[in-house]
Amino acid sequence: MKKPLLFLLISLLVMATAGCQPQKKVEQNQPKSTVQAVAVDTQMAEEAKKTAKSVTGVEEATAVVLDQKITTAIKVTGFNRLKLSTIKKEVAKKISLGHDEYSVHVTSDKKLFTQLQEIEKQITEKNVKNNADLKKKLEKINEAMKG
Repeated sequence: MKKPLLFLLISLLVMATAGCQPQKKVEQNQPKSTVQAVAVDTQMAEEAKKTAKSVTGVEEATAVVLDQKITTAIKVTGFNRLKLSTIKKEVAKKISLGHDEYSVHVTSDKKLFTQLQEIEKQITEKNVKNNADLKKKLEKINEAMKG
């Protein structure tokens, strides 16, 4: 009777001391956040705005060029809204002429227009604190354009 009790006590003691050992830290392969240089082209953005405004039916336009993406928002009102998809395609086509290496995004959504206008204002006033945040905001707008 004493041997099983002694065996039980020793095994409990071994388990208790093994459980109280500090656990080994598992290395996690987390990507290190590196701040990447984001190429902002204000001259091309102005050119894209002028091109968008030149399309019949577009009253106002805003554009931001970041890395290899031209993001443009247009304001179309009145009866021209009936031809909205045609106008958007024409704007995208005119902007992409001569800029084959860039991807062009065009929207007529009022909320996205306002957001893009704010980003453009920050860039022109050189009020950008973090380029990574700017890139995230613009990617979010581009994703919203896709649906």
